[in-house]
Amino acid sequence: MNFLTIVCDIVILHFLWLLTSLPVLTIGASTTALYYTTMKCIRNGQGGVVKMFFKSFKDNFKQATGIGILALIAGFICVFDMYFAINKNLKSMMVIFTIMSLIYLFTVLYVFPLQAQFENTVKTTIKNAFLLSIKNLPWTLLLTAITALMVVMSYLNSTVLGIMLICAAGLHAYLCSLIFVHIFREYMPEEDNKADEDFHIKETTDTVETTDTDDSTQD
Repeated sequence: MNFLTIVCDIVILHFLWLLTSLPVLTIGASTTALYYTTMKCIRNGQGGVVKMFFKSFKDNFKQATGIGILALIAGFICVFDMYFAINKNLKSMMVIFTIMSLIYLFTVLYVFPLQAQFENTVKTTIKNAFLLSIKNLPWTLLLTAITALMVVMSYLNSTVLGIMLICAAGLHAYLCSLIFVHIFREYMPEEDNKADEDFHIKETTDTVETTDTDDSTQD
């Protein structure tokens, strides 16, 4: 029954994400809400996913939408630069653009889960996303592998593609959230006693510190 509940929630979250991402510009808010819900479910148990999703979507709409637009612009630049380098056969530029694309990918993998869990400015959230992706490089590579595997398997197998059409977003977020809950635990020392609260990662020059902040003040 627990397994069936998880499967059901993953499918529901997939379609909620698709529905709220249709305007495209809201994809940041919808992805943040998706990760907020999956991480809450993993830490606190299943149930109430629709309510949690829309709560986070509303609370994080302005800032997460801004991050999402920046991510879309940066992603377009990376694709255009790589296409230009390949088309012109500029090998040295291909190396540079590949490194830039990896930095972009690593940052994007972390930025929306961070926005979902911690309250910070846009600049600090993006900076922390990159720093945490490097600090936890083995986990980051695993997150990248999960993403790549889902894409490749969908391309190679029509049955997998059919399954992905009804659960891809929810499944990807749930699998990645298993890793993010582990990574973020270091910055949430009182998680067991304050399971329903969000935390604030402060920007520092050497390390990342946390202080708790009331859930009602989350932007």
